[in-house]
Amino acid sequence: MKVLFRHITAEVLQRALIILTVITALMVLARGLEFLQDMAEGDIPGQAVLTLLSLAVPRILALALPLALFFGLLTTVARLCQDSEMDAMAAAGVGLYSLLPVVGLLGIGGLLLEAGLTLGLVPAGQERLAKATETFQEQALTGMVRPGQFNEFPGGRVLFFRERDADGFMREVFFHDPEAKPPVTVSARRGALEQGQGGDVEAVFFEGVRYQGRPRQGLVRVMDFDRYRVRKSLGGGGRSRGGRETLSTAILWQRVSGPDGSLADRVELFRRLTLPVGLPVLLLLALPLGVENRRSGTRSYGLLWGALLILAYHNGLIAIEDWAGDGVVATHLLLWGPPLPAFGLALFLLRRTVSGLPLLPALRLPRVSGGGSA
Repeated sequence: MKVLFRHITAEVLQRALIILTVITALMVLARGLEFLQDMAEGDIPGQAVLTLLSLAVPRILALALPLALFFGLLTTVARLCQDSEMDAMAAAGVGLYSLLPVVGLLGIGGLLLEAGLTLGLVPAGQERLAKATETFQEQALTGMVRPGQFNEFPGGRVLFFRERDADGFMREVFFHDPEAKPPVTVSARRGALEQGQGGDVEAVFFEGVRYQGRPRQGLVRVMDFDRYRVRKSLGGGGRSRGGRETLSTAILWQRVSGPDGSLADRVELFRRLTLPVGLPVLLLLALPLGVENRRSGTRSYGLLWGALLILAYHNGLIAIEDWAGDGVVATHLLLWGPPLPAFGLALFLLRRTVSGLPLLPALRLPRVSGGGSA
């Protein structure tokens, strides 16, 4: 029995590792396309893409691990049925219920691994990702303009500066904004481009003169300034990726336990706890879905049903998270709302499978008897 369990567990882990590699590669590719788009828009430099991708891997693994274990167990059980190994096991007195210890072992191991990712590595990775993104965006801001030439921005705005000093500030700066009402022209000794709170590029000037008005109409207002900021966007900067996702679970727990804990803090905490808790439930659901009835000549289409149920599970989790964030439902519903119906469905399907019944009850239509003509 132990040899059989080790054999099944090893095959599940092998299949899960292959599926995890494929899903992770696809997710990394999708995230890489987002970073390439940011690079094309000038938000980050080209050398930052690989660094940011490496920092995004823990979050990707946390999302891919439950899927890999779910489909790894499902396809393993399906293979056992196709090769008649399940029939041989049943003849030896090893039924579907006997595989529950394997599911439990995989569920506990997956829960611990997912908890380590979701509660520990993912927040740390998100914090490092936010800091690295901010650093790379600052590098992109300083590299988007060139000294000694007129740099054009959206709206017809023009920026000129002679050189950069050792601190990175622009020296002998000229700036013109024709869209301001009335138009504004700035001449300053120093200037810099900064990222505003909304992520857009803004300009700040030091020790200069501002000319506002139309010279040809004789309506010009001159004002000396020590510091002057152009709050209109000069271009699309990168959006901030920080927030509650970058907080460690310990800090988030303290905020939720204290009087200053907000609704968004509770939603984020319960969202992190839901992912590990739901993993063993998904494995229990995969066990009956993988069984195929070879004697009837039909297949259970477990892989298709599994994909649909996984999609419904995650969509339900997203919907409950949105409702909890809006205050429509209690935040603790995130913890047991999605896993509890999935657990009930898993027990129902497992019982029907052990009893030799199809996964879904057949719809019986009333028979209509036709009368013959005399």
